[in-house]
Amino acid sequence: MSSTEKIGVVVSDDEGSAHSYMEWGAVFAGAFVASAISLVLFAFGGGVGLSVSSPFPGQGAEADTLSYITMAWVLFVMIFSFLAGGYIAGRLRRPVIGATADSVEFRDGVHGLVVWATGLLIGAALSAHMAAGAASLGANVMTDNDADAAIMLRGGDADAGDRATIAAVLARAGADGELSGNDKQAAAEVIADNTDLTEGEARTRVDQWETTTREAADRARKVGAISAFLLGASALVAAAGAYFAGGIGGRHRDANAPFPWTRARA
Repeated sequence: MSSTEKIGVVVSDDEGSAHSYMEWGAVFAGAFVASAISLVLFAFGGGVGLSVSSPFPGQGAEADTLSYITMAWVLFVMIFSFLAGGYIAGRLRRPVIGATADSVEFRDGVHGLVVWATGLLIGAALSAHMAAGAASLGANVMTDNDADAAIMLRGGDADAGDRATIAAVLARAGADGELSGNDKQAAAEVIADNTDLTEGEARTRVDQWETTTREAADRARKVGAISAFLLGASALVAAAGAYFAGGIGGRHRDANAPFPWTRARA
Protein backbone atom coordinates (compact mmCIF):
# COMPACT_ATOMS: atom_id res chain seq x y z
CA MET A 1 0.00 0.00 0.00
CA SER A 2 1.45 3.32 -1.03
CA SER A 3 0.47 6.85 -0.40
CA THR A 4 0.93 9.89 -2.57
CA GLU A 5 2.04 13.10 -0.98
CA LYS A 6 1.23 16.39 -2.62
CA ILE A 7 3.96 18.93 -2.39
CA GLY A 8 2.92 22.56 -2.85
CA VAL A 9 5.39 24.95 -4.44
CA VAL A 10 4.96 28.65 -3.83
CA VAL A 11 6.60 30.95 -6.35
CA SER A 12 7.11 34.50 -5.16
CA ASP A 13 8.05 37.54 -7.16
CA ASP A 14 11.59 37.09 -8.43
CA GLU A 15 11.82 34.09 -6.07
CA GLY A 16 12.51 36.20 -2.99
CA SER A 17 15.31 38.23 -4.52
CA ALA A 18 16.00 41.75 -3.40
CA HIS A 19 15.34 43.07 -6.88
CA SER A 20 13.33 46.31 -6.87
CA TYR A 21 9.92 46.33 -8.48
CA MET A 22 10.83 49.60 -10.20
CA GLU A 23 12.74 49.16 -13.48
CA TRP A 24 14.52 52.51 -13.66
CA GLY A 25 16.12 51.69 -16.98
CA ALA A 26 12.69 51.32 -18.57
CA VAL A 27 11.47 54.47 -16.78
CA PHE A 28 14.37 56.61 -17.99
CA ALA A 29 14.05 55.21 -21.51
CA GLY A 30 10.38 56.19 -21.61
CA ALA A 31 11.02 59.60 -20.04
CA PHE A 32 13.82 60.44 -22.48
CA VAL A 33 11.72 59.36 -25.45
CA ALA A 34 8.76 61.42 -24.19
CA SER A 35 11.00 64.46 -23.69
CA ALA A 36 12.53 64.08 -27.15
CA ILE A 37 9.14 63.73 -28.82
CA SER A 38 7.80 66.80 -27.01
CA LEU A 39 10.91 68.80 -27.93
CA VAL A 40 10.52 67.97 -31.62
CA LEU A 41 6.79 68.68 -31.64
CA PHE A 42 7.19 71.96 -29.74
CA ALA A 43 9.87 73.04 -32.23
CA PHE A 44 7.55 72.16 -35.09
CA GLY A 45 4.67 74.03 -33.49
CA GLY A 46 6.88 77.05 -32.85
CA GLY A 47 7.89 77.14 -36.52
CA VAL A 48 4.27 77.00 -37.63
CA GLY A 49 3.35 79.72 -35.13
CA LEU A 50 6.06 82.03 -36.40
CA SER A 51 4.95 81.47 -39.99
CA VAL A 52 1.35 82.57 -39.32
CA SER A 53 2.14 85.46 -36.96
CA SER A 54 3.39 88.94 -37.74
CA PRO A 55 4.92 91.73 -35.66
CA PHE A 56 2.91 94.30 -37.63
CA PRO A 57 -0.63 95.20 -36.51
CA GLY A 58 -3.44 93.81 -38.66
CA GLN A 59 -1.23 91.18 -40.29
CA GLY A 60 -1.10 87.51 -39.46
CA ALA A 61 -3.10 85.71 -36.79
CA GLU A 62 -4.27 87.64 -33.75
CA ALA A 63 -2.45 87.21 -30.46
CA ASP A 64 -5.48 85.73 -28.69
CA THR A 65 -6.00 83.20 -31.48
CA LEU A 66 -2.35 82.18 -31.34
CA SER A 67 -2.60 81.80 -27.57
CA TYR A 68 -5.53 79.39 -27.77
CA ILE A 69 -3.92 77.43 -30.60
CA THR A 70 -0.75 77.18 -28.50
CA MET A 71 -2.73 75.84 -25.55
CA ALA A 72 -4.34 73.17 -27.73
CA TRP A 73 -0.96 72.21 -29.17
CA VAL A 74 0.59 71.92 -25.69
CA LEU A 75 -2.30 69.65 -24.66
CA PHE A 76 -1.76 67.40 -27.69
CA VAL A 77 2.02 67.25 -27.29
CA MET A 78 1.91 66.40 -23.59
CA ILE A 79 -0.64 63.62 -24.01
CA PHE A 80 0.95 62.10 -27.11
CA SER A 81 4.53 62.19 -25.79
CA PHE A 82 3.65 60.63 -22.44
CA LEU A 83 1.50 57.98 -24.11
CA ALA A 84 4.57 56.98 -26.11
CA GLY A 85 6.88 57.15 -23.09
CA GLY A 86 4.51 55.17 -20.87
CA TYR A 87 4.08 52.48 -23.51
CA ILE A 88 7.84 52.10 -23.91
CA ALA A 89 8.35 51.77 -20.14
CA GLY A 90 5.66 49.11 -19.85
CA ARG A 91 6.95 47.23 -22.87
CA LEU A 92 10.59 47.24 -21.71
CA ARG A 93 9.88 46.31 -18.09
CA ARG A 94 10.86 42.76 -17.21
CA PRO A 95 7.93 40.43 -16.41
CA VAL A 96 7.57 39.30 -12.80
CA ILE A 97 7.25 35.57 -12.20
CA GLY A 98 4.33 34.54 -10.01
CA ALA A 99 2.62 37.93 -9.87
CA THR A 100 -1.11 38.11 -10.42
CA ALA A 101 -2.54 39.75 -13.53
CA ASP A 102 -3.79 42.71 -11.49
CA SER A 103 -0.38 43.18 -9.88
CA VAL A 104 1.39 43.05 -13.25
CA GLU A 105 -1.00 45.57 -14.77
CA PHE A 106 -0.65 47.89 -11.78
CA ARG A 107 3.15 47.79 -11.88
CA ASP A 108 3.21 48.39 -15.61
CA GLY A 109 0.87 51.35 -15.15
CA VAL A 110 2.95 52.77 -12.31
CA HIS A 111 6.02 52.60 -14.54
CA GLY A 112 4.15 54.72 -17.06
CA LEU A 113 3.13 57.11 -14.28
CA VAL A 114 6.74 57.45 -13.10
CA VAL A 115 7.73 58.17 -16.71
CA TRP A 116 5.23 61.02 -16.61
CA ALA A 117 6.64 62.36 -13.32
CA THR A 118 10.25 62.05 -14.52
CA GLY A 119 9.42 63.74 -17.82
CA LEU A 120 7.73 66.62 -16.01
CA LEU A 121 10.80 67.10 -13.82
CA ILE A 122 13.05 67.13 -16.89
CA GLY A 123 10.76 69.61 -18.60
CA ALA A 124 10.57 71.77 -15.48
CA ALA A 125 14.36 71.88 -15.21
CA LEU A 126 14.72 72.89 -18.85
CA SER A 127 11.91 75.45 -18.54
CA ALA A 128 13.49 76.98 -15.42
CA HIS A 129 16.81 77.33 -17.22
CA MET A 130 15.14 78.95 -20.23
CA ALA A 131 12.94 81.15 -18.03
CA ALA A 132 15.98 82.52 -16.20
CA GLY A 133 17.40 83.88 -19.44
CA ALA A 134 14.00 85.14 -20.55
CA ALA A 135 13.43 86.87 -17.22
CA SER A 136 16.78 88.63 -17.49
CA LEU A 137 15.92 89.80 -20.99
CA GLY A 138 12.40 90.72 -19.94
CA ALA A 139 13.69 92.78 -17.02
CA ASN A 140 15.85 94.82 -19.37
CA VAL A 141 12.91 95.34 -21.70
CA MET A 142 10.54 96.31 -18.89
CA THR A 143 12.91 98.84 -17.41
CA ASP A 144 13.57 100.42 -20.79
CA ASN A 145 10.57 102.66 -21.47
CA ASP A 146 12.28 104.83 -24.07
CA ALA A 147 10.02 103.51 -26.84
CA ASP A 148 6.84 104.42 -24.96
CA ALA A 149 8.34 107.77 -23.98
CA ALA A 150 9.04 108.50 -27.64
CA ILE A 151 5.43 107.67 -28.48
CA MET A 152 4.16 109.98 -25.77
CA LEU A 153 6.38 112.80 -27.07
CA ARG A 154 5.61 112.24 -30.74
CA GLY A 155 5.14 115.42 -32.74
CA GLY A 156 7.78 117.30 -30.76
CA ASP A 157 11.51 117.67 -30.36
CA ALA A 158 12.23 116.62 -26.78
CA ASP A 159 15.73 116.35 -25.41
CA ALA A 160 17.17 113.35 -23.58
CA GLY A 161 16.26 114.76 -20.17
CA ASP A 162 12.57 115.08 -20.99
CA ARG A 163 12.47 111.60 -22.52
CA ALA A 164 14.11 110.26 -19.36
CA THR A 165 11.48 112.02 -17.25
CA ILE A 166 8.63 110.44 -19.19
CA ALA A 167 10.36 107.05 -19.13
CA ALA A 168 10.70 107.27 -15.33
CA VAL A 169 7.01 108.08 -14.97
CA LEU A 170 6.04 105.12 -17.16
CA ALA A 171 8.35 102.85 -15.17
CA ARG A 172 6.54 103.80 -11.96
CA ALA A 173 3.25 102.99 -13.66
CA GLY A 174 4.55 99.51 -14.48
CA ALA A 175 5.64 98.97 -10.88
CA ASP A 176 2.52 100.37 -9.18
CA GLY A 177 -0.05 99.26 -11.75
CA GLU A 178 -1.32 102.79 -12.36
CA LEU A 179 -0.19 106.38 -12.59
CA SER A 180 -0.69 108.68 -9.65
CA GLY A 181 -2.24 112.10 -10.11
CA ASN A 182 1.10 113.84 -9.63
CA ASP A 183 2.79 111.58 -12.20
CA LYS A 184 0.04 112.26 -14.73
CA GLN A 185 0.35 115.99 -14.17
CA ALA A 186 4.14 115.93 -14.49
CA ALA A 187 3.98 113.85 -17.68
CA ALA A 188 1.32 116.11 -19.18
CA GLU A 189 3.41 119.20 -18.49
CA VAL A 190 6.50 117.72 -20.14
CA ILE A 191 4.50 116.59 -23.17
CA ALA A 192 2.80 119.97 -23.52
CA ASP A 193 6.15 121.80 -23.28
CA ASN A 194 7.68 119.66 -26.05
CA THR A 195 4.75 119.37 -28.45
CA ASP A 196 1.98 121.50 -29.92
CA LEU A 197 -0.56 119.95 -27.55
CA THR A 198 -2.27 121.81 -24.78
CA GLU A 199 -1.88 120.51 -21.27
CA GLY A 200 -5.39 119.04 -21.40
CA GLU A 201 -4.66 117.23 -24.67
CA ALA A 202 -1.38 115.97 -23.23
CA ARG A 203 -3.26 114.67 -20.17
CA THR A 204 -5.63 112.86 -22.55
CA ARG A 205 -2.68 111.23 -24.29
CA VAL A 206 -1.36 110.03 -20.93
CA ASP A 207 -4.79 108.66 -19.96
CA GLN A 208 -5.08 106.81 -23.28
CA TRP A 209 -1.66 105.23 -22.78
CA GLU A 210 -2.61 104.13 -19.27
CA THR A 211 -5.92 102.64 -20.45
CA THR A 212 -4.27 100.76 -23.30
CA THR A 213 -1.55 99.42 -21.04
CA ARG A 214 -4.06 98.32 -18.42
CA GLU A 215 -6.23 96.54 -21.00
CA ALA A 216 -3.19 94.72 -22.39
CA ALA A 217 -2.17 93.65 -18.88
CA ASP A 218 -5.70 92.43 -18.16
CA ARG A 219 -5.77 90.37 -21.37
CA ALA A 220 -2.39 88.89 -20.51
CA ARG A 221 -3.67 88.01 -17.03
CA LYS A 222 -6.74 86.24 -18.41
CA VAL A 223 -4.74 84.34 -21.02
CA GLY A 224 -2.21 83.39 -18.35
CA ALA A 225 -4.94 82.09 -16.02
CA ILE A 226 -6.53 80.02 -18.78
CA SER A 227 -3.13 78.74 -19.87
CA ALA A 228 -2.24 77.68 -16.32
CA PHE A 229 -5.57 75.86 -15.91
CA LEU A 230 -5.26 74.05 -19.23
CA LEU A 231 -1.62 73.18 -18.53
CA GLY A 232 -2.60 71.57 -15.23
CA ALA A 233 -5.54 69.76 -16.82
CA SER A 234 -3.42 68.50 -19.71
CA ALA A 235 -0.78 67.29 -17.23
CA LEU A 236 -3.40 65.25 -15.36
CA VAL A 237 -4.78 63.80 -18.60
CA ALA A 238 -1.22 62.97 -19.68
CA ALA A 239 -0.64 61.21 -16.34
CA ALA A 240 -3.70 59.02 -16.87
CA GLY A 241 -2.62 58.35 -20.45
CA ALA A 242 0.89 57.35 -19.36
CA TYR A 243 -0.53 54.97 -16.75
CA PHE A 244 -2.82 53.19 -19.20
CA ALA A 245 -0.17 53.22 -21.93
CA GLY A 246 2.19 51.46 -19.52
CA GLY A 247 -0.43 48.79 -18.97
CA ILE A 248 -0.93 48.37 -22.71
CA GLY A 249 2.82 48.07 -23.21
CA GLY A 250 2.97 45.38 -20.53
CA ARG A 251 0.16 43.38 -22.13
CA HIS A 252 1.89 43.57 -25.50
CA ARG A 253 5.13 42.47 -23.82
CA ASP A 254 3.51 39.42 -22.21
CA ALA A 255 1.72 38.49 -25.46
CA ASN A 256 4.91 38.99 -27.53
CA ALA A 257 2.86 41.23 -29.82
CA PRO A 258 4.94 42.64 -32.69
CA PHE A 259 5.01 46.29 -33.60
CA PRO A 260 3.07 47.21 -36.76
CA TRP A 261 6.17 47.82 -38.87
CA THR A 262 7.69 44.54 -37.61
CA ARG A 263 4.56 42.67 -38.65
CA ALA A 264 4.61 44.35 -42.06
CA ARG A 265 8.25 43.43 -42.61
CA ALA A 266 7.58 39.82 -41.64
